[in-house]
Amino acid sequence: MPKLSVATLAAFADIGFLGALVAWQAVRLAPTLGHSPANLALLISDALPLAFMLVRRPAQAITQSAADWLSAFAAAGAPILLTPGGHALIDTRICGLLMIFGLLFNLYGKASLARSFGLVAANRGVQRSGPYRLIRHPIYAGNAITQVGFLLANPTGLNLILWLAAISLQVIRMRAEEKLLGQDPVYAEYMTKVPYRLAPGLY
Repeated sequence: MPKLSVATLAAFADIGFLGALVAWQAVRLAPTLGHSPANLALLISDALPLAFMLVRRPAQAITQSAADWLSAFAAAGAPILLTPGGHALIDTRICGLLMIFGLLFNLYGKASLARSFGLVAANRGVQRSGPYRLIRHPIYAGNAITQVGFLLANPTGLNLILWLAAISLQVIRMRAEEKLLGQDPVYAEYMTKVPYRLAPGLY
């Protein structure tokens, strides 16, 4: 039997993992869409990576660190566990706008990244156009904004823990990606020109 490469294993693992989580999230959020239609933005935000992974290009290099794989899968899974509940802290219309804005920024990042998206750190080419001219991780930034909108509308203790965990894990995930991509001279030069990861002037 031929031995599966790390890249092939990653392709099966992250698509299967994310597909199962998104399906579970859809089941949980579907009953809330009638009175909270903005929740659809969270569902779309979390489901889109699955579509992009189905058409992504092969990786030139992919991390073989178990810690990198674990942090990537956990970062993707934590926000999908967010659950409706609690009483909104601010006007739900503002929450909805935040979620939609985050989704649109997320879409802009994904459209620019196109076939280079994946869960675990890998090099599928360096992207420097669109929102990548402003920050190095616009998709993560868009996700965070959508999740903040959902959290403000559904401020439960569990959701706060999940959101904090997701943000912390995304930072670990970003650093793992940059460590791998930084071995590419093109990306190393890109980091010097775009110093911020998530928010211009802040981080």
